[in-house]
Amino acid sequence: MVDIKNVWMLTFESKPIVKVGGLGEVPPNLASSLVKKGINTYIIMPSHAPEGARGEEKITSFELDGTEISVGKRIWNGVTFILFSGGVFNDERVYSEETMMDKVVLLAKSLGWILQNHNKIGIKFPDVIHFHDWHSVVSLLKVKHACIDIQRCPELVYHIHLLIKKRINITLLEKAGIPRDFKHEIRYGKREITVNVEKALEMAGNIAERLGALESDIFVTVSRTYLREDKDGVLNSLGWDLEEKGGVIYNGTDWRYSQIYNEVVKVHKEGLVKFIGEKERYERDELRKYFLQRALGSMPKGEPRQLDLRLFEKIKEKFTPPFLNDGRVESFDNDGPLAITTGRLSRQKGIDLIVEAIPKVLKELGSAKFVFLVLPVWGGEEYADMLIDLSRRYPYNVRVIFGIAPSTYRLAHISSDTFIAPSRWEPFGIMALEAMVTGNPVIASAVGGLKEIVLDIREYGLKGTGLHVNPGDPYDLADAIRDMLAFMEGSRTGDIDRYTPKIGCEKLRNMLEETLDAGDIVRKSAIDRVETHFTWDSAAEMALAVYKRGIEFRTS
Repeated sequence: MVDIKNVWMLTFESKPIVKVGGLGEVPPNLASSLVKKGINTYIIMPSHAPEGARGEEKITSFELDGTEISVGKRIWNGVTFILFSGGVFNDERVYSEETMMDKVVLLAKSLGWILQNHNKIGIKFPDVIHFHDWHSVVSLLKVKHACIDIQRCPELVYHIHLLIKKRINITLLEKAGIPRDFKHEIRYGKREITVNVEKALEMAGNIAERLGALESDIFVTVSRTYLREDKDGVLNSLGWDLEEKGGVIYNGTDWRYSQIYNEVVKVHKEGLVKFIGEKERYERDELRKYFLQRALGSMPKGEPRQLDLRLFEKIKEKFTPPFLNDGRVESFDNDGPLAITTGRLSRQKGIDLIVEAIPKVLKELGSAKFVFLVLPVWGGEEYADMLIDLSRRYPYNVRVIFGIAPSTYRLAHISSDTFIAPSRWEPFGIMALEAMVTGNPVIASAVGGLKEIVLDIREYGLKGTGLHVNPGDPYDLADAIRDMLAFMEGSRTGDIDRYTPKIGCEKLRNMLEETLDAGDIVRKSAIDRVETHFTWDSAAEMALAVYKRGIEFRTS
């Protein structure tokens, strides 16, 4: 019987220490759920800050190549964080091109030291080390090399969150103290072969993610579609010779509808009472009206918060109404069926596809409202320009919030009628989970995790949770947005005669005509699907199954 008691995770980012993107959500939530199952779980990472700046307690220090590395410990949700600071680790820019590769090398060396000296700092030797994304591949090799001296080795699991096919060279590995002639075993296909590091790198085509998959006992990614089906997915990009070692661990969400509702009402109680009146419970259509006609234009000063002030200054030069100079926006004058979208301003997220689709939707559903809650990033300025222009052209229908707006983000989710996720590629898609668990059917590209998370209503009926669209097709997207908004609004109002003629899909029309409360049923289906299949507890169960499978591979 496989008994797993101690798990280490290696990552470049993690809340609550430092979080840049979606990767920062996964290790802490997965680790916290493993802790609840009785497993000692550690997250090991750079602090990306000077010693003590992340609230950690210093437990020791050691010297590497003339640099003193401080080791700190911090407990969060039962998870023990081991943080490295000193030298290049002090650079607060997590993914700076100037220092990132030096951090990758130093992280590998520091992990090797921890593995060999774990008893000195009260850390239990791991049964499993779980490496997250390409930044950890050099560390994975370093562990295999360090295992020679300690004469035992944990199971090594490699996790691909986003495949970028990062190219690395032998010099980088040698900088980490991994000799090019280091001979070791890798599991390739159904057999083990002996290679040196130079040969392994050659087999990997110098691609970090393929090297990680080759060198690990088992590798995983975030959805079956991304692993096996997507044209630019894992096996289609890295090679089907890795198929035997591949697995899946879904992401999850800790959002729950009742929790989000209660938080929103608590934050907005005063505004809701003034706008709607004192009530024991506010209906969704009341929340929508409040969001569109009051809360949007009443964000507190300091919101939306900007992650990059220099980029925001560049964007806001083009602001005209309905934008205010500080990034806040005017409220709408009236209510209407609402679609929202969230995420980074990048080509991946398909923002340009929504921009192209909206005029087509408004020709047939002129009362529709669209709210974008988006994060500007360098390289995405053209998408910011598109959205500014769109809101200028359609001031009665479009609002854009650039930056982080805590007062409205969750309110938008429990007010909306549908969520738009037209990503060109999406390994998983946590934003779809957040949308569904707050009762939003999701219009999603049939790619990656979105294809698995969202069940198409046209196929699954009222057990469905949204609509799939062809990736990169603004016309298909426009039809789906129009159909979904008309479907939900027809169900909400009961005005079948007005809204069914606007629905192009016969299956959706028939469904609405036969079941007037179809919208509420679909909302419940969306909530139930997330709370049943996409919790962090479910993800932890998948992780344990992967760990056990990897250990069984080793012993078979």
